[in-house]
Amino acid sequence: MVAIERPENKAKSELYDEIVKTSVEYGIHPDTALSIAMCESSLRQYDSNGNSLRGIENSNDVGVFQINEKYHLEKSRELGYNINTVEGNVGYAMWLMKKEGTKHWNYSKPCWSPKLAKL
Repeated sequence: MVAIERPENKAKSELYDEIVKTSVEYGIHPDTALSIAMCESSLRQYDSNGNSLRGIENSNDVGVFQINEKYHLEKSRELGYNINTVEGNVGYAMWLMKKEGTKHWNYSKPCWSPKLAKL
């Protein structure tokens, strides 16, 4: 069961669906994944020009889960994930959460952790 409401915006609702589907496949609670994605990117993979969304404070962070290329690009490619696509970014993020928990998103934890506590 997902407590976070599905957005009405078409692009965000499709991304929401992908996160829910993939998180369930990896055994990650969808609300955890959705809360992190909302805080990291406001549920966006691409910027207004159609390019992969880049971090404001760190341009190495990319996509809906703001996967850092410096630390994760090589491993994501090795595993077959293209973090510049919705499927690859979400898939690699779920792989990371399954393997190492939410520690890679500790910087944004003050944003997403209180949301989860209210659910």
